[in-house]
Amino acid sequence: MSGAENVRRTLACVLLSIAAVILFGAGFLAFQFWIFLKMPGNSVREVRRLTIQPGTGAFQVAELLHRHGVITDPEKFYVLCRVRGVANRLQAGEYAFLPLSGPGRILDQIVQGRVIVHFATLPEGSTLRDVARIMESSGLVSGSEILRYSRDRNFIAALDLDVPSLEGYLFPDTYHFSKPLDAPDALKAMVRQFHRRLPEGWRQRSRELGMDLHEVVIMASLIEKEAVLDSERPIISAVFHNRLRIDMPLQSDPTAVYDLADFSGAITSDHLKRNSPYNTYVNKGLPPGPICNPGARSIEAALYPLSVRYLYFVSNSDGTHHFSETLSEHRKAVARYRERQKVRSGREGVPAGSTPPESGENQTAEGE
Repeated sequence: MSGAENVRRTLACVLLSIAAVILFGAGFLAFQFWIFLKMPGNSVREVRRLTIQPGTGAFQVAELLHRHGVITDPEKFYVLCRVRGVANRLQAGEYAFLPLSGPGRILDQIVQGRVIVHFATLPEGSTLRDVARIMESSGLVSGSEILRYSRDRNFIAALDLDVPSLEGYLFPDTYHFSKPLDAPDALKAMVRQFHRRLPEGWRQRSRELGMDLHEVVIMASLIEKEAVLDSERPIISAVFHNRLRIDMPLQSDPTAVYDLADFSGAITSDHLKRNSPYNTYVNKGLPPGPICNPGARSIEAALYPLSVRYLYFVSNSDGTHHFSETLSEHRKAVARYRERQKVRSGREGVPAGSTPPESGENQTAEGE
């Protein structure tokens, strides 16, 4: 055997050995990767929650998952992202990963954006301050940010509204939000819902009434705060429309306390004398802005008042109201109301003559 042949044989053996090592190494790495795919990131049986911020890259996501104990190896998770071709499709949001979830399932969840959904319910008649409190208590957005953007004229103009604040335009509903969430996005969702829920043909109807959208919303906010029963909303609307028509003060109790921060309790005669631009006892016409965020039924009632001649209403102390056309009839109804209040005050210790907190009645509205 020649020396050249010996060299060739030796070289072949070396190359075969190297190939075997490479194949073994590749097989070992493949086996490790297979084990990584099959094994959960953490054996602890608890849900892992974390937030992926917008703009976070695939490797940073892998490291974040590793720090929270969701996966065991960030490098392998990043390789999985590249192999599947989804490294640029990871969605931001707040996630909850179930116990014993494998990397493939975790990656699918992030690519599909299956985030935690938070619910925030705005009741009908909520004010801006109420909305701010609800959003902050839900852990979604800072209440101060809600208030700031709700009064930011540039932000409001970007929503195609020419109003000083978003009071009245944050539609009462149950909203589904996901984190991260900021105040502008939350408010945009509420205003979009307001426009979606406007009654069909509202533009034509408001022109027939000689009102613009803002005036309709102001009127609806008064109805929202006064009405208890849906069946009475168009009647209360008629009272206000009738009063506006003859330049008679609206004398709506809730307007007297709207601009009192954190007001609660009974509305008293002293409140009705307050020097406030919103107080319709001392100012004729509609207040300068809505006093709450009305629901669809109150907006519809503002646009379609019942055809009646009532000018007055007062509580029956059971959620309903007594409506009157004349001052004398109204005074009799007020007397009956006050008599009931005296009986109630003796039974429950409620101050006689106070207005029930659940509704602001025109109990003293005598148009004099």
